[in-house]
Amino acid sequence: MHAYPSVMPELIDRITDGPVHHRVESTSPAPTPPPAKSFVHLRRNRPVLILLPRTKGWLASLPPRVRPTCLATQYARIANRLCAAWDDPPECREILDDLLIDRRGGRKGFPKPVVRELQVLSIYYCIVHPYFNAVAPSRALAAA
Repeated sequence: MHAYPSVMPELIDRITDGPVHHRVESTSPAPTPPPAKSFVHLRRNRPVLILLPRTKGWLASLPPRVRPTCLATQYARIANRLCAAWDDPPECREILDDLLIDRRGGRKGFPKPVVRELQVLSIYYCIVHPYFNAVAPSRALAAA
């Protein structure tokens, strides 16, 4: 029992803009929620996990002893990235160094055949692109 029984119904009517009705459970299915917003357009592009035609051509253009076949087979996205940067010495140098030097610590790293291919490719790059050597000695070569 309320302390103010005569005032309660009137007060409730004022607060709720009308009489309060008890909620009755519906047996009909719940309404479907509105579709979720799509944030796909905000995501970064996914790297291509297969060798691109341009990368296949780049690999074929390299001497057989320098060609990173294990890298291309196991890490196609990295081979694609190297191919895209091949004619940009500062960019390619940074990519090769980042692949050969663990700056974060405690990383698993690449399998030995892939590391060897990256080291050979880095040395070959120094020979083919003199600018690569002129800027500063490669940290990757110093670590090799």
